[in-house]
This record gives sequence, C-alpha cells and structure tokens, in this order.
Amino acid sequence: MIRMFTSPTQVLGKEGEQVAVKWLEKQGYRVVDRNVNNIFGEIDIIAQKGHTCYFFEVKTGRQGSWFNPAENLTQVKIRKFLISCEHYALVHTIKEYHAQGIVVLTSEGREPIVEIFDIA
Repeated sequence: MIRMFTSPTQVLGKEGEQVAVKWLEKQGYRVVDRNVNNIFGEIDIIAQKGHTCYFFEVKTGRQGSWFNPAENLTQVKIRKFLISCEHYALVHTIKEYHAQGIVVLTSEGREPIVEIFDIA
C-alpha cells in the first residue's frame, strides 16, 4: 500500500527525512532503509558507516519557531524506538549499532539546519 502524507505536519516530517538522508550521505553514511516498521514501532532511517549500523529518529520543525522538535521525543517514544532498534538488530544479527536522533529545522529560502544527537 502506498502511504499518503496529507497533513501539514506529515508533509513537513517527510521533507525533514529527505533533508536528513541527504545530510547523512554527505557525512559518509550509506542509507540502508527508511520507515521500517516492526511490532514495536518505526525506525525512520537505518544507515551504515564503517562496520556500525545507525538507527535514526528524525524530528522536524521550522527555523525560528518557539518549539524545539526534539521535545517530541518523550521517554515513552524513546523507549519504543530503542526496543524497535534492538528488535531489528536481533533479527538482522547486527552486533554494533547506535540509536540517534536528528533534528531538522527548515525555512523558506534558507539552508536547513541539521543536528544529530545520541538518544541512549
């Protein structure tokens, strides 16, 4: 089934994921998969750099907004994300991995700001 993104928030999130993928590739990561669902939740981006696998949760917002999109990462969401990562690593026999977040701040006519941070 094709996933349709219709709300402004969903469209912004999809744009942020695209920016994050391009940014990761410029940093030397190889994107392996995107929007991977399992019984525990979703992993936005799975990438590899060297022998290490990286799981990314992407949060997107607008530059100049009073709200930091990383604040949407509640303890419950972080826990679900980490369990999803552990499940994926177990199923795919990945021994070395990191779970990280990416904040993307977009603005019309300006270069997006991308920041990466450790979740666990």
